[in-house]
Amino acid sequence: MVQNNIQKPTFTFEILFFLILYINTILNGQTSVKQQLQSTQDSIQKYYQNQPVKALDYAFIYEKIALESDSLKYKAKADNFIGMCYYMNGEVEKAIKYYVSGIKKFEKLKDTYFVAMLHNNIGAAYQLRKKPEETIKYYLKALKGFEEVKDTLWMANLYNNISIQKNELGLYKEELDYKQKAMDIYIAQKDTQMILLTKGNLAHTYFKLGEYKKSLLNAEDYLYSPYNDAGQSARATVLLAYAYTLQKMGEQTKSMNIVNEAKDIAEKNGFKEITMKAHQHLASLYEAQNNYKQAYFHFKSFHALQDTLFNQQKDETINDLLVKYDSDKKDADIILLNAENELKNLQIAQSNTTKWALIFGLILTSLLAFLAWRLKNIKAKNNIELTSKNQQISKALEEKNILLREIHHRVKNNLQVISSLLKLQSQYIEDEGAIKAIAEGRNRVHSMALLHQNLYKEDNLTGVNMKEYFTNLIEGLFDAYKITDIKLETEIEDLTLDIDTVIPLGLIANELVSNALKHAFENVKNGVLRVKLSEKDGQLIFNVKDNGNGYDENLVAEGKKSFGQKLIKSLSDKLEADVQVTTTTGTDVTLSIKEYKKVG
Repeated sequence: MVQNNIQKPTFTFEILFFLILYINTILNGQTSVKQQLQSTQDSIQKYYQNQPVKALDYAFIYEKIALESDSLKYKAKADNFIGMCYYMNGEVEKAIKYYVSGIKKFEKLKDTYFVAMLHNNIGAAYQLRKKPEETIKYYLKALKGFEEVKDTLWMANLYNNISIQKNELGLYKEELDYKQKAMDIYIAQKDTQMILLTKGNLAHTYFKLGEYKKSLLNAEDYLYSPYNDAGQSARATVLLAYAYTLQKMGEQTKSMNIVNEAKDIAEKNGFKEITMKAHQHLASLYEAQNNYKQAYFHFKSFHALQDTLFNQQKDETINDLLVKYDSDKKDADIILLNAENELKNLQIAQSNTTKWALIFGLILTSLLAFLAWRLKNIKAKNNIELTSKNQQISKALEEKNILLREIHHRVKNNLQVISSLLKLQSQYIEDEGAIKAIAEGRNRVHSMALLHQNLYKEDNLTGVNMKEYFTNLIEGLFDAYKITDIKLETEIEDLTLDIDTVIPLGLIANELVSNALKHAFENVKNGVLRVKLSEKDGQLIFNVKDNGNGYDENLVAEGKKSFGQKLIKSLSDKLEADVQVTTTTGTDVTLSIKEYKKVG
């Protein structure tokens, strides 16, 4: 854990000169405290973005002046400045510590604006740590404060910030609500640039919600406005959303032109993640055209970039560990130095006693010093051994995690290659039954690949987030069967289950959803497919329901007839699941699973 001790500033010549000037002005009475603080604040703001370490030095100077002024407001602002600088240095825990301290002071001052501002800063710190739920919690507190002071600009900023976190959680309808609130403010303020930027973001939101016409309109408004002066990264990102939407609307050629434009911008500016997504989309477009040579080329390019980004993330993890180690070592040195100073002060204080007390004190001090020396040596030796063991354990754990991620990553890639090979093989088969069997096999392989993809992306390497996994799995099946006229409704609880539970459950979900999409909705209008997963009374309840034609429930319950139904029966037995099937209005299959494990 990173220590929260105050980091001593590393004084450069420039800052030393500033301190000499500051002391001189105090002695001569030439500069007021307010002027000194303003000058220091200007220096913080000057270096905050580009040289945060230097800005932190000035922030500590600001704190020193504020403490001497005995002003609670200046002390609170000092906490905020130090927190901001720690945030920019990537030391999030220290930043949050100072933000919280600043909030307490501003609350005493009843300064609603700055309380809201620091809540926003804490939210930003959690956002850097990629914790969307904690981020939203503090952004909402900040929003409440800015609403009280009626600062509409900051309200709009918070609406946008919250919407981004809702997107991270997959809550696209809530994301849309917050983006619309921000848009209303920008329209009222006639802020053209923010209106266009929000429209570009809305293009992605509407695409996720399946509202393709609205996605198209917002993307075109953003891309073709003569008043848009946004950067190339934002433009390339919106071009991707535009290309995705065009593909869904059947405009394959235009989609390919647009995604190539996004790819050119990304490659020119070194936007690797956007380039990777562009190759992935091009692979799907060429595959739909049966141009497997080009599809395979872009498929390989996509995975090559994905591997590069994955390795880069591993390097960043290692660098973060080294930085944290160095920081902890400095903090430990500061603690040791303070302890030694306190011991010296104690010895000096004892020297003022009487003669006899001095003699007794010297003897006692010598004894204590000897014992302290012995204890210090023993403690130091134990600390060295403990630190060495902790480092070995941490290193082994980190290496294990990296290897596990790499294994899951490679397994996922191999499964996707198998899926591509099955797809290519099906082009040379004329028997329709064999083609369907291969397609079903590809879907089963895809469900396994998604599982391993979720494992290597998450911090928890033994568990899978079912909400994200099922959403990707079901949407992939809709795309595989080219389903556009059936409404999908999902209620998936935010559960993390272990891999031994997810493998059979994912295959069961794949079979039930595939069966519904293939057989349930023939000659059925306004088709609806509902998928639910919840935990109730110590059991995992999984339900797939449609309003289609229905079929013989005995065949499902007994596992007869098709391979898929036999697979469902076998996997249900493995999970010790009770299967209930009703066909009153369509087909309703419910599994009550007793044997399952949660992770985390």
